[in-house]
Amino acid sequence: MPATPDAIALILAAAMVVGAALNLIGPGFIRDEFARWGYPPLLRVAVGGAEAVAAVLLVLPATRAFGAGLALAVLAGVVFTLARDRAWLRLEYPVVLVILSLLALRDG
Repeated sequence: MPATPDAIALILAAAMVVGAALNLIGPGFIRDEFARWGYPPLLRVAVGGAEAVAAVLLVLPATRAFGAGLALAVLAGVVFTLARDRAWLRLEYPVVLVILSLLALRDG
């Protein structure tokens, strides 16, 4: 049975909520990674905020395409950062989320 557009958007929104919570709360390992990548501390908060907004937009059918686009922009940064860091084995999850974002954008 194929996934419905609502299910895809809700799964992506849930992933964005988890990412937002981690970035906004900022446990030590998240702060350490942003520092190791050379990013300023406020970028972590901005990314968390963008993830939270994307999650809300994804839940509402009228704004789903905007949420998918915002999620895709955040995920492009994640993929770029992990590729630059040569963390190839950590790319699996973000790439799956990119695919979900593209599907939600198509259906949005």
